[in-house]
Amino acid sequence: MVILYTEDELKSIFNSPDFLSRYDSYKIVNHTKLNVLNIFFTGLDPNKKYHKISINKNKKYQSEETTMIKNINNLLNKITDKNVESIKKEALENIKSMIHILPLIIDSIIDKCIVQINYMDIYIDVLISLLNLDKTYDININIDKLCNKIYIEDVKTNDYDGLCELNDNIDKSICLSMLIVKLELNGIIEKRIDNTIEKMFDNIVIDIEDICYKYIMSLYNIFNLLDKSYITKYKDKLDKLQNEKISKKNKFKVMDILEMV
Repeated sequence: MVILYTEDELKSIFNSPDFLSRYDSYKIVNHTKLNVLNIFFTGLDPNKKYHKISINKNKKYQSEETTMIKNINNLLNKITDKNVESIKKEALENIKSMIHILPLIIDSIIDKCIVQINYMDIYIDVLISLLNLDKTYDININIDKLCNKIYIEDVKTNDYDGLCELNDNIDKSICLSMLIVKLELNGIIEKRIDNTIEKMFDNIVIDIEDICYKYIMSLYNIFNLLDKSYITKYKDKLDKLQNEKISKKNKFKVMDILEMV
């Protein structure tokens, strides 16, 4: 026999003192198992194409979540420094009614930061407001996934496709590094700046001038954001880089960094 409940009946059951008391007891007894389950779920990649899923292209068959995600992404695509406050306000009001879609929206904004670096500061502004809606949300999960995906140690460069892949990876790595630094400066994440700078030094390709310049220029932009003590901390690495067989253009840019102190 199947028992059917209306939405109001379920709300009444879930909010009853008896249910809440038993639920709290269950969480205490199964604390370890629930933590393991939570770690499993938070480690799953969200379906970034979720907003494209529907039974039918006809809007009346689309879920409220699908419509909401589409609307918010459309808002974010229109954002500029002129309208950021109004769009942020509208997006936040929409998400408040469907807080469970927050991880998908955060993932989308982080991707936009990587692809549209000129709008990064605007997207971070929106991101801060979104994270304030759920203080328990751990954005480090998003950042770790992106680091594992983008920070690739070995990319084949022996053919055209490999070189294109390398350049694309370098551009994304540089954008991700800048994003991590800015997120930490905004108090969103912690203790990642040093590791990010180390990775940039390690990934510099000395033998390819353009790639070498990209990384040095990126380091210049990052050190320009940070307390100048960071330049002192990495002076040995900067001196070593300057003494490598790199072009005068690259040497001068390293000098520009050293002269910031």
